[in-house]
Amino acid sequence: MYFCGLNTLTTSCLLFLVTVGIGNGFECSPGCDPDNGFCEKTGECRCKPGWQGATCNQCIPFPGCVHGSCEKAWQCNCEEGWAGSRCDVDTHSCSSKPCANNATCIETGEGGYLCICAHGYTGDNCHLRIGPCLTNGSPCQNGGTCTDDDGLAAHSSCLCPSGFAGNFCEIDVDDCEPSPCANGGSCTDHGLVYTCACLGGFTGPTCNDSLLPCSDHPCANGGTCLGLADGGFRCLCRPGFVGHTCAQPRARPSRPSEQEGSRPPQHHGLPSHVFHKLVRPPDRELLKITMKETVRAPSHLVTRSQVICFAVLGLLTCLVVLGTTGIIFFNRCEAWMANAKYSQLVRQQRDYLLRANNGEEHSVNIILPEKIKLTNYRNHYTSI
Repeated sequence: MYFCGLNTLTTSCLLFLVTVGIGNGFECSPGCDPDNGFCEKTGECRCKPGWQGATCNQCIPFPGCVHGSCEKAWQCNCEEGWAGSRCDVDTHSCSSKPCANNATCIETGEGGYLCICAHGYTGDNCHLRIGPCLTNGSPCQNGGTCTDDDGLAAHSSCLCPSGFAGNFCEIDVDDCEPSPCANGGSCTDHGLVYTCACLGGFTGPTCNDSLLPCSDHPCANGGTCLGLADGGFRCLCRPGFVGHTCAQPRARPSRPSEQEGSRPPQHHGLPSHVFHKLVRPPDRELLKITMKETVRAPSHLVTRSQVICFAVLGLLTCLVVLGTTGIIFFNRCEAWMANAKYSQLVRQQRDYLLRANNGEEHSVNIILPEKIKLTNYRNHYTSI
């Protein structure tokens, strides 16, 4: 009993000490910032995020801050001469010496600068020398470009566009001299531009592009053009026309009466091929083209094979219909015969019962089943 009371007292004391420690907190190390640090064990000083140091009194700047510091956590306060969210933009613009030719650079703030050029130079960075083109202006005409060797030349000169010449590009040059048109094309000057009239078989601004032999459709009267390997063409003329381009009509043959005097003598004893060679020398043989017209007889609406196929299909269909009808008919006949036999049996049994009563009037109730199994009936029916 005494031992149990001692254990209870010890447990109560330990609980009291833990409660008092939690309520008062653990004792931190001396100098620990109470706002930026906290203690988990006695004598420690753990810093909150954004702070560092033994007493948690040093702030951590924004990540990537180059030329800046912080007063609170995650700040980036830029030093003098630097700007930007990470203090990485140099606002001392003149430190890179952007002004050329001994010019004076003056910073205007926010990264800007101004160049004060020395005598004889101009431009934003004083990189242009003041020459005759800038001093006196451009004397060039008709779109000419003024040049003065970057201000080093004593006098200006003009770089003229195509079609003009002279010191100030004031002379309109004939664009057709020398002729820019190739392959025999004729040139025509129109001031600033020129045109080329190309010969047959060529096209393009300067007649440099070759045309296909049949692109101009040289064959007349419906003739067919055939291109040749040497760049020429050949026309296949329609009947009634001849010539290189099928432009000449074929001469009609004279009447037989007009040719009787000049008809060659008949050689009946010679073969036909020998006779034709005598009439037409070999150097004037003509190409004979025979055209055959094929006439197809109109096809019948139904062929013989189709008729046979239709007849076979019709016969098979009739056999299927007759077989189905026979099966149904035999099933119906069997049911009719069974019903007739059953009706005859009922009548016989009724007459028998009536005769057995010796003339007395009795009522006979015959209960017929809803369904009759024909296999239950044999040749002898005794009762219902």
